[in-house]
Amino acid sequence: MFLYSRGLTLGGSPRQSLPWVAQITEYVNANSSLDISAWNADFGQPIGTVVWNCMVESQAALADAAMSLAGQDGYLDLVEAAADLVLAPAEDQLASLVHGEITEPPAVGNVALVTEASAVVDRIGDTLAWSVDIAQHVESVTGNPVSVWSNLYGQMGRIAFISVVPDAAGMDAGQAATSADTGYFDRLAKSAGLWVEGSGHVARYTRIV
Repeated sequence: MFLYSRGLTLGGSPRQSLPWVAQITEYVNANSSLDISAWNADFGQPIGTVVWNCMVESQAALADAAMSLAGQDGYLDLVEAAADLVLAPAEDQLASLVHGEITEPPAVGNVALVTEASAVVDRIGDTLAWSVDIAQHVESVTGNPVSVWSNLYGQMGRIAFISVVPDAAGMDAGQAATSADTGYFDRLAKSAGLWVEGSGHVARYTRIV
């Protein structure tokens, strides 16, 4: 199982950008085999950042869907319509599932916490084992699911932890629970030597479509 993501930073007024985000998301869902969700970055990314993602069974299935869309005038018209809104080239990511159960896309309004860092290359196996252990611990402390993903492309050894909750209040409760848990900090202390120094990054997103 893979998680495909495309990030794009949009400028201009939300009155222009958000309707376009909804329109192109709905078009892709109606005219391809993909089930895309659109997320607005709340914190940890440039203002105006939107991320689309979906689950795919294989790289071959994703390639077939992308090729189909690339041949559709309706899709290309929508891409061209946002040319004046786009501030930087889009960035695609593909990650494989290491831990967690993915059943269906989160609902609109759900909030996601995404924590990423790059493992030291010769410690990737140890880092993945540590990642699963701390994800399971956080799940037991907060009651919220935490999935672990390993990037296939881009920075080698990049690993992401994703936790999705119904709303910002749920995010507050989960973060308060981990901040008060000594077992969480004990596990963090055991991560010394596993990660590339300074590679950690945390962002929060809200599903908007």
